[in-house]
Amino acid sequence: MSSPMFIRAAIARSQLATAAHSQPGSMLARNHAFRITTRSLLNQTNNTSSFSTTAVRSAAGSEFRSSSMDSSILTTVRVVRNVLIFSTSSIAIGYFAWSGTHAYLEQYKCPSPAGISSQTRNCLHGAWVREEIAPDPDVAEIYFNKAIEMTRKELVDLYAKKEKAQDGSSSMRREYEIERDAALVEIQNRLARFYARIGQDERAATIWTRLWKLSEKSTPQEEAATKGSSSFSLGSLFGGSSERPLVTRQDGAQFAKSAADCWMRMGEYEMAEEALGWILSSRSSGSSAGSTTTIGEIGLWSTLGALYVRQKKFDYALSLFVKALQSVQAKRNTLTDVSEDKDMWFCREAILMNSIGETLLGAANAATSLPAAQPKQEESKPKSGSSWKLWSSSSSVSSSESATTSTKAPKSAELTKKEEEALGWMQKAIAMAKEKSGKNRDCDECAGLALNTLGLIYEMEGDKDVALAQFKEALIHATLAKDYVGVEDYNKNIARLTELPTTSSEPPTTSSEPASN
Repeated sequence: MSSPMFIRAAIARSQLATAAHSQPGSMLARNHAFRITTRSLLNQTNNTSSFSTTAVRSAAGSEFRSSSMDSSILTTVRVVRNVLIFSTSSIAIGYFAWSGTHAYLEQYKCPSPAGISSQTRNCLHGAWVREEIAPDPDVAEIYFNKAIEMTRKELVDLYAKKEKAQDGSSSMRREYEIERDAALVEIQNRLARFYARIGQDERAATIWTRLWKLSEKSTPQEEAATKGSSSFSLGSLFGGSSERPLVTRQDGAQFAKSAADCWMRMGEYEMAEEALGWILSSRSSGSSAGSTTTIGEIGLWSTLGALYVRQKKFDYALSLFVKALQSVQAKRNTLTDVSEDKDMWFCREAILMNSIGETLLGAANAATSLPAAQPKQEESKPKSGSSWKLWSSSSSVSSSESATTSTKAPKSAELTKKEEEALGWMQKAIAMAKEKSGKNRDCDECAGLALNTLGLIYEMEGDKDVALAQFKEALIHATLAKDYVGVEDYNKNIARLTELPTTSSEPPTTSSEPASN
C-alpha cells in the first residue's frame, strides 16, 4: 500500500473518532461506515498494485523477445561473415598458388617463347608437367597441339589487323610470315622434341624437316631486320607493335641436325645427308676466322660420324669423333670450376669417348668378318622408335648385326688388341658418365647406352650373367635420364636373357634398337 492511501485511511479514522465523541448514540453505525470505507480503500490499493505488476511483466516479456531476436540476427550475421571470409581467403590462396606456380615454371623450368598469350603459355607449362612431373604422352601432345592452334589463331588475327591498317596486302605473304613466326616455330620445335623423346621419329623428322626448309627461304634482308628488332612482347597482340621476329637460317641449322638424327635412326640416309649437307654449307658461309667451337658444331660432327658408321666408313667416322673430342677437351680447359656449362661439356666428352669405342669395335668386327649375302637397302632399314642416341656412333648395332649375318673368323691377336682398345674407351666413358649420374641427363643416357653395348658384347661372348648385370645397370641410368625408349629396349634385353636357357650359346638377335624388318 502506498503512503497516500495510509494518510487517507488515518484521516478517515480520525474523523470517525471525533464523531464518536460528539454523538455516542450513533457509534455502531459509524463503525460500520468506517469498515466499509477502509475496505474500499484497501480494494482500490490492491487493484492499483495488480495493474502495476501486470504492466511490468508485459514490458519485461516484450524486452526479452526483442533481445532474443537481436541475438539470432547477430549470430546469423557472424556465420555469413565467417563463410564469406573463408571463401574469399580460399579463392585468394588458390589463385596466388596457381599464378605463383605458373610464374615459377616460366622463370625457372620452361620459359615460353616471346610473343604468345598467357593461355598459350599455360598450355606449354601443362605440357612440361606431363613430360617431366607426371609423364603422360597423350595429354602432353594435346597441350602442344592446343598451344600451336591458339598461337596460329592469334597470328591470323594480328596480321588481319595489320592488313586492314595497310589497306590490304598479299595473303600469300601473310601465310608465309605466319608459318615462319619465331614463336610458332619454337612451339612446333618443342612438339618435335617431344615426339623424338617418346620414339616417334617419323613424326619428329617430318616437323623438323619442314622447319629447316622454311628457314632456308629467308633472305639476308629479313635476317637483318629480325636481328635488329627487339624481342616481341605480349603487348603486340593487343594493339602494340606488329613486327614479329621470323626464323632465320641460323635457327634452321639446329632443326636440320635434329631431322638428320631422326632420318638416320629410321635408315633414311639420303634424307639425313641432305640435311647435314645444308648445315655444312650454312656454317661454311657464315663462319668467321678465329671463331670458337660451339656445342652445336660438336653435335654436327658427332652426327656426321654416326652417319659414316651407318655406311661402314669407319675411318671417316673415327676422324670426326677424334676431332670433336679434342675440341671438347680444349673447351673444358677454358672453363672455370663454377661454370654452369662445365658439366655439359664434361658429359659431351664421355659421349664422344663412347662413340670412339663403338666405332673401333665396329671397325674391328667388320675387318675380321666374312660377310654373307648382303640384304637389300630397303630390308636393312631399322624400325622407327629406336633408342639409338643422337650422339651415338651406333657401331654396336653394326657389330651385333654382323654377328647374326656373317661368319666370324677365329680371333687373332690383332683383333683382340683392337677389341681391348675399344672396350677401354667405352669403360672410361662409363666411368666419366657415372660421376655426373643423377645431375646431368646426357651423362645418364651415355652411361645407359654404353652399359647396354657392353651387355651385348658379353652376351655374344657367352657370359650371360655379366651381360644381364650390364643391362640392369643400363636400365637404372635410362630411368634417371627419363629415356623412355631406352627403358623399353633395355627391359627387352633383360627379358630375353631371363627367358633364355643358361646353356644357350647363340649370339643375340636384338641390339640397342629394334631388329630389322
